[in-house]
Amino acid sequence: MSPLERRYRRLLRLLPASHRAARGEELLGLLLDLDHGRQHPSRHETLNIIALAIRLRLTTPVTAAALGTGLSALLVAAGTQPAGDTLDLFTGAVLATDMPAVISSWPEIVAIGLLPLAPLIAWLCGATRTALTLQAIILTATVGWFVIGLLGGAGMGINPGQQLFGHAVPVLILVLLVIADRERWRVPRPRLFWWALVPLGILAWKGTGEWGRHGVYVPEAVPTILGILAAAAIAAAAAVAVRRHRPAVIIGVGLTGFVAGWLIPDPLLSNTAMQHFNRQPLPLAILITAIAATVAGLSHLDRRHNPEARSLSPDDPVTG
Repeated sequence: MSPLERRYRRLLRLLPASHRAARGEELLGLLLDLDHGRQHPSRHETLNIIALAIRLRLTTPVTAAALGTGLSALLVAAGTQPAGDTLDLFTGAVLATDMPAVISSWPEIVAIGLLPLAPLIAWLCGATRTALTLQAIILTATVGWFVIGLLGGAGMGINPGQQLFGHAVPVLILVLLVIADRERWRVPRPRLFWWALVPLGILAWKGTGEWGRHGVYVPEAVPTILGILAAAAIAAAAAVAVRRHRPAVIIGVGLTGFVAGWLIPDPLLSNTAMQHFNRQPLPLAILITAIAATVAGLSHLDRRHNPEARSLSPDDPVTG
C-alpha cells in the first residue's frame, strides 16, 4: 500500500460505514487517479472528503433526530426567556415607585418579549422556512442594535467575550435552522411534549427572576414552584385525555414539571448558590435535551410493546 493510499484510507474513515462499504473502494480509486504521483492527499480533495463526511453524517436518522432535538431545546430555552422576563417585569421585578414608567410603555415591552417566541411557534407548527426567516430577522435586529449602541458610545465597560457568548445561542439556532430546512428535519415527537414546554419555560424563567428580588429573599418563589407543578399536572391531564396510550408523554411532562420546579431556588438557600440558569439559555437547553431524550426512549419502548399505538402516528389522538 502506497503512502498516498494509506493516507486516503485514513481520511475515508470519516465517512459513515455504510457509505464506505457501498462506494469506498470506488471513491478511493478515483482519488488515487486524481492525485497520482503525490505523497499526500491534495488540499482540495481533502476538503471535499471532509465536506462529504459532514453532509452524509448530518443526513443519518440518528444524527438528524439528535440535532432536531437539540434545535427544539435551544428554541424553547431562548424563545421563552424574553417572555418569562417580561412576565417577571410586570409581576415584581420593578419597584412600585418605578412601575408607572413600565406601564406607560407596556405595548412595546410586551411585543419585544413575545417576538422571540415566533421562530419557536413556527418550528413547532412545521414551518421551518418561516422559523428560519424570523430567526434571521430577530438576530439581524439584535446585532444591528448592539452595533449602533457601540458606535453611539454606549459600549463603555462592555465585556466583548460575554457579548459574543450571549449571541452564540441565536447564531447556533440560525445555523441549525438552515440545515433543518435543507435536510427537511421535523419536530421531534411527541409534539405535545414540546408544546407543553412553552408555558413551562416561560414560568421557569419567571421563577428564576423571582429569586433574590432587589437583593433580598422573596418567599413568593414558593407559589411560583407550585404554579409550575400545577401547570405540569394540567398538561399531564390533557395528555391523558388526548392520548390514553401514550404514557411516555405523561411521564415526560411530569418529569419536566418536576425538574422545572427544582430549578426554582428554595427560599432557604442562598442567592449565589442557586443561579442555575445564570441568565443564559444554554443550560436550560441542555436540560431539556436530556429530558427529551428520555421521553423519546420511553416513547420508542411504548410503541414496541403496544401494537395499537405502533400503528398510529405519535401526533394523532386516540379515539374510541
